[in-house]
Amino acid sequence: MSCSKGRMTALVGVALLVLALSLIPGTGMAETKTLKVGALINESNPTGVDFRRYLEAIVPFFNESGGLVIGGEPYNIEMIRYDTKGNTETARAAVERLISRDQIKFILSDETIDAWVPLTEANKVVVIVQKPSTSIYDPRLKYVFEGSGMQTQTAPAWGWLSDNFKDLKTFAFAFPDNIMGHGEHDKSEKMAAAFSLKVVTDMYYPPDINDFTSMAARIKKANADCFVTGGGGPTDIRLYKGLNEAGWKGRIFAYLGASAIRYGRVIPLSIVEGLLGSTLDPFEFGDDSLSPMAKKAKDAWTAKHGKFENPYTTYWLEWDELIAGLRKANSLDTDKVAAAIGGGMEFDAVFGKARMVARPDCKNSRTVSAIVPVSMLKIAQEKSQLIKKMNLDEVYKYNKQFYKW
Repeated sequence: MSCSKGRMTALVGVALLVLALSLIPGTGMAETKTLKVGALINESNPTGVDFRRYLEAIVPFFNESGGLVIGGEPYNIEMIRYDTKGNTETARAAVERLISRDQIKFILSDETIDAWVPLTEANKVVVIVQKPSTSIYDPRLKYVFEGSGMQTQTAPAWGWLSDNFKDLKTFAFAFPDNIMGHGEHDKSEKMAAAFSLKVVTDMYYPPDINDFTSMAARIKKANADCFVTGGGGPTDIRLYKGLNEAGWKGRIFAYLGASAIRYGRVIPLSIVEGLLGSTLDPFEFGDDSLSPMAKKAKDAWTAKHGKFENPYTTYWLEWDELIAGLRKANSLDTDKVAAAIGGGMEFDAVFGKARMVARPDCKNSRTVSAIVPVSMLKIAQEKSQLIKKMNLDEVYKYNKQFYKW
């Protein structure tokens, strides 16, 4: 072999060694980088507590399973969390810290968004949020996306009830007097009107109420066919107990988060026998019904917390949606990530398949809203019995019918 050929062989060998080393973590070459993500969580609500605990479980599980690869570079996620306590000023201060101090470009959020969204829009921060009002669909917001199926769960639930229970014509409403309660009330009021259902009594109650005697008596006196509440978490469940003690004999319709598992932690399930409801919770009907991602989520939770306690999954889609958007964009540029999510995206989630859809009813042609499968159930013999699981096309159909998309 000539000297020139020998040198060439040696150079090729060195190049291959450098390439190999660049692929090995810990060599200082192509190291796994860190992507910081902010999370605003209302830990005064059990749904927020369970979201924090989910992130504590799923983020290390995700990182240990390979993390993200963006533009050919590996990333692990670091969550920077703040407890908003449901207070808008506390939330705004947290967002200011996330942007100025932590240099965050991606935020998972609770319902306080209206107080600080001008900050995130001005700084091109992508926000994935769960909020019951349509303000998040404002077409002027370029970086805000819904990370929950709650908004698009309502029309399928009410439409299904109207189509299948013709005997339920009059309704009694009672909602908590807070952001969530007012948002859910407004949606329910519109749903009842759209499906020609009459609301005969309508009230708000203090979120911290303990004595339901007076309210339950008023609801019973209205003699409605069906009672509806939402947005109160465990308070909704205690209200069911108050109705039972007042002698209520009508139906209960829980269009959000119906769950024999969670009701049974607070009240005897005999109190809600016959309740009709809808749920997005993939864990309500046992392990055999779980999607692959739901199984991973359960494994991650169990590994972190020791026991799976059927937690509230209200905000969990936010995580899946952000990861899917980053992967689709294959970039950390927030304009590109916003374009990926807002340009139409179907992705795997804990809830099964999820799909981003446009909101023409809010004059927004970008896909800013999320739909996931909706399960209709009945509580009978002290457990949830699945009556109907609507796929994405069926969920879309009911929303299109109601919102006139």
